[in-house]
Amino acid sequence: MKLENIYIESNDDVSAVVERVLNAQSDNVVLFVPEQAKISESILNLRLLYREAKAAGKNIFLDTDEEEVKTMAEEVGIPVVERQESVKPISRGPSFIRDIAPPASKKKIPGMPKIEIGHDEEINRALKARKSRYWSAEAAGQEDFAPAPKTRRRLKMPKSILLIFLGIVILAALGGGGLYFFSRAEIRIITQKTTWQNQSAVLALKNLDKTDLENFKIEAGDLKLSRQVVKDFPATGLKDVKVKSSGKITVFNAYSSTPQTLIANTRFLSQDGKLFRLSSALIVPGAKVEAGKIIPSSIDANVVADQSGEEYNIGSSHFTIPGFKGTSKYDKFYAESSEAMKGGYIGQAKIISQEDLDKAKSQLTELAQISLDEELQVSLLDEAFQRKFSNFKILNEAKAFMVEKTSFSNQAGDQVDSFRGNLTASLKVLIFSESDVKDIFVYNAQQSPSPLSQKDLFGGDFQYGTPRVDFEKGMLSFPVNATLVFRDKISTDELPNELVRMNESQLQKFFSALPWVEKVSVKIKPGFLNFLPFNAHNIKIILDATSD
Repeated sequence: MKLENIYIESNDDVSAVVERVLNAQSDNVVLFVPEQAKISESILNLRLLYREAKAAGKNIFLDTDEEEVKTMAEEVGIPVVERQESVKPISRGPSFIRDIAPPASKKKIPGMPKIEIGHDEEINRALKARKSRYWSAEAAGQEDFAPAPKTRRRLKMPKSILLIFLGIVILAALGGGGLYFFSRAEIRIITQKTTWQNQSAVLALKNLDKTDLENFKIEAGDLKLSRQVVKDFPATGLKDVKVKSSGKITVFNAYSSTPQTLIANTRFLSQDGKLFRLSSALIVPGAKVEAGKIIPSSIDANVVADQSGEEYNIGSSHFTIPGFKGTSKYDKFYAESSEAMKGGYIGQAKIISQEDLDKAKSQLTELAQISLDEELQVSLLDEAFQRKFSNFKILNEAKAFMVEKTSFSNQAGDQVDSFRGNLTASLKVLIFSESDVKDIFVYNAQQSPSPLSQKDLFGGDFQYGTPRVDFEKGMLSFPVNATLVFRDKISTDELPNELVRMNESQLQKFFSALPWVEKVSVKIKPGFLNFLPFNAHNIKIILDATSD
C-alpha cells in the first residue's frame, strides 16, 4: 500500500487540511500533526476531516504524540500510526483562532451602570423652581396643603379668596392627573454580551431530509430556468455593389396556334431602348383561332436588366423581341409590363458584417441573463419555496448561466438592411437557507458544558468562502466563518411595574443589582420631572437599540 505523507502546520484550519487531502496523489494519506495544532483543538474538526476524506475515497491515518488527539481520532474512526521512535513535527507558531473554544468570560465593569437622564430644555425654569411646592419625594401627587383647623368661632372668608383657593385645588388636581396620564419615560438598556467564533465547512445536499446539526449538513434547493430571446438588428456593413434592375413582363403570342419556345436570356427591348433578358426559358402557348380571327395567348415571365444602374428602373412599358426583327414574328410576339422595374443600383449597399453578428449575440446574451434573473426572483418569491427556504442564500459561484443555441436569419456578407437573431439560454442555481447555517453553529456553540447553553442568541454574522459546486448531483460545499453574539435570557415584562416613581438615585441602585446590564440611559417627559411616571404603561423599555 503506497502512502503519501502530509505535514500539517500548527495554524492550518480544517478547510486547508481537507483541501490538501483531496489534492493528494495517493488514496492513502498519513497526516503528521504537531503539538498544539489548530485542527486538533476540537473533535468536530477531526469528524469533518474524516467525512470529507471518506466522501472522496481517501484513507487517512494520523501520526501524533498527543494522547488526547489519539483518543479523539479513535473516537472519530481515524487510525493512528504507531512508531518505534517518535518524531515530532515542528510547530511553527501558536494557534490564535480555535474552531470551537469556550467564550471569553464577561468582564464586569466596575461600579454601577452609567445612567443618563435627559430633560427637555424648553420647559420653563420657573416650573422647576415650583415643583417642590406641590410634590414631595415621599408622597408625590398629593396636595401640599390642608384645610384650616376647626375653631369655635366661624370666620367668614371673602369670596375672592375662596375662588382663588378653589382654583389652586383644581389646578393641583389637574396637574396630578396630567402627570399620571401624560408623563412618559423611555429607558434604553445595553446588555452584557458574549461573542463566539468558529470556522467550519458546511455541506448542502439536494435530497437531504433534514438538517444534520452534528455533521454540518443542510438541505440544498436547485432551480433550472430556460429562456428564448428574439430580436431584430440593423446591418451596418457597407459594400460597393452593382445591381441590375428586375421585374415581371407578360409575353404575348399573336402569331399562330403553335407554341413558341424562348430560351433563357432572350432579349426584350423597351420603348425607351432599355434591354432586358429572360431569367429562364419559357414556352409561349399558341394563340387561339376563333371565327378566322387570332386571339393572342400570354404567359408571365421574370426579366433582368442587361446592365446595372438606376436608369433601368423604368416604369410600365411595351417590349419587342430583337431576335425576331426582320421576320413575320417580330410584330406578333411582344411583351407588356404593368409594374415598374426596380432594384437597379450602382454604389455602396448595406451588408451584414461579422461585427454585426458578434454584437447581436452579445446583446441577446445580456437580454437572456436579465430575463432569467427576473424569472429567478419571481421563483424565489413563490410561497411554497419561501416556506421551505426561509432567509435563503445564493452564492455567486452557485449560479451557472449557459447559452445553449444561437441562430441568425442571414449570414455575414448578405446584402440586407436588417436581420433577426434568436438565442436560447439556461440558468442553474443551488440555494440554501442561512437559517439552517445559523442553527448548526448555534447548536455547536451551546453544546454542554458550554456556558452559552444558558444564554439567548442576540445576533450573528456569517462569511462564506469559495464553494465547490456540483449541479448534476445537487451538492454545494463551502467554508463558513461564523461569529455569534449571545446575551442572558432576559424578560422585561415586569420591569415597568418595578420602576414606577423611581428617582435617579433609586434607578442607579436598581440597575446596579442586575448583572446583565452594561449601560442604561433614561429620558423623561416633561423634562422638569426627576422621577419616573406613576403609570407603568407609560414606561417604555428598549433593549439593545441599534440607533436612536
